[in-house]
Amino acid sequence: MSEDVALNAPLHPALAIRQGEVVWHARQEMARTVEDVLARRTRSLVLDARASIEAAPAVARLLARELRRDEAWAAAQVRTYTELAHGWLLHAPAGTASRAVAPKVA
Repeated sequence: MSEDVALNAPLHPALAIRQGEVVWHARQEMARTVEDVLARRTRSLVLDARASIEAAPAVARLLARELRRDEAWAAAQVRTYTELAHGWLLHAPAGTASRAVAPKVA
């Protein structure tokens, strides 16, 4: 029962996603990676890249438990997603807000 309550908790304060949604995406939509959940299913990467990076470890933990993966898998997922998401960060001067932007295409 406490797991059900935890799954109702927000994934991140800046994202309108509950932890249970990650589990739902894995079970019902075959989401298999942190990128799949945060970039494709929830569009969190586009909406707030920085918050999505901060949420990545929680998503990896939830997916690892759901997909029966180990901690090494979860850590690799976080590293891979973080590398991708850094390309979406706008590096604003100190003291100003940064927003997600599409990465430049060469």
